[in-house]
Amino acid sequence: MEDLVKLFEEYSKLEKEYHEELKSITSKFRHPLLKALIEGIAQDSLKHSLMYRALAEIARGGLPFLTEEEAEYIRSGITKHIQTEAKMIEEAKRLLDDAKEPYSKLILAAILDDERRHHALLVDVHEKIAVKEKFSEEALWDAVWRDSPWHGTPGG
Repeated sequence: MEDLVKLFEEYSKLEKEYHEELKSITSKFRHPLLKALIEGIAQDSLKHSLMYRALAEIARGGLPFLTEEEAEYIRSGITKHIQTEAKMIEEAKRLLDDAKEPYSKLILAAILDDERRHHALLVDVHEKIAVKEKFSEEALWDAVWRDSPWHGTPGG
């Protein structure tokens, strides 16, 4: 498991370095489309760095249970953003369909692709994490006492 932690940490470091390299070269770009596209890739590298760091924490055993309150907060926030992403998908589709200029089509297609991936990821997070990972106080006490020989009284 420690090898996996080291691997994830190394990948996190590499992605962060890649992000910084791309950001430094775009500082000299004057072309707005190229700058936007390369900086977008740089942001993805930063995101990947954060994700690898999270994977390293998980591999160390650092994944806490969510309380019901935390799960509800995450669920409601994610639900709102799922709706927002769905609207942005429709808007990006409309803009792409109406676009005439090739550069605009290129960037709008990239935006639409991102919006679709964001939407799918949020739906997945909502279904697999925010809903299923919560650990209620009732479940905690049930896990502690269900099979206990001292069920409800000290020493029996």
